[in-house]
Amino acid sequence: MAFALEPGWPQSLREAFAHIGTVTSPSVDDIKIMALVEAASETLYQLSAKGTEHPGVIDILHSNGREEMVHARRAAQVVGLLGGGEFEPPEAEDNPYLAAADDLPVAAITPEGLRKQAQGEFGGQALYESWAARIDNPQAAALLRQNGAEEVDHGNRLLAAAELLEG
Repeated sequence: MAFALEPGWPQSLREAFAHIGTVTSPSVDDIKIMALVEAASETLYQLSAKGTEHPGVIDILHSNGREEMVHARRAAQVVGLLGGGEFEPPEAEDNPYLAAADDLPVAAITPEGLRKQAQGEFGGQALYESWAARIDNPQAAALLRQNGAEEVDHGNRLLAAAELLEG
């Protein structure tokens, strides 16, 4: 069953990415939106892997994607810790931010594109750290910081993937 977006929430994945990038002190709703974005990112990584035939790069992209769903589940835990009740990120087929996933183009993977994507992952670490610093619940903050540390891992893997393509 498709997950229904709350009134006032971003209505597209692009809007959701833009929204979370502006949040400095996250509400429970902001963290739910982040969970949806992280869950959608698993599919985005899977789709991007179709843009290359390099097995090492495909493995890196799939690994990063699987971890994005782990991030979504951690964000869902944060929702509960902050009093937002039980929240479960939806699977791809029920994620409203992937409603148009069939329309997403598969672009060829390039070293330059991977490096740019890596910078986005490094920015995710900074975002998670800033959110963790503004949350009064130490357990929730630790979960956000763990996600942030893994965003750095994603970025480093993407840089390694760029090198594989150039090698």
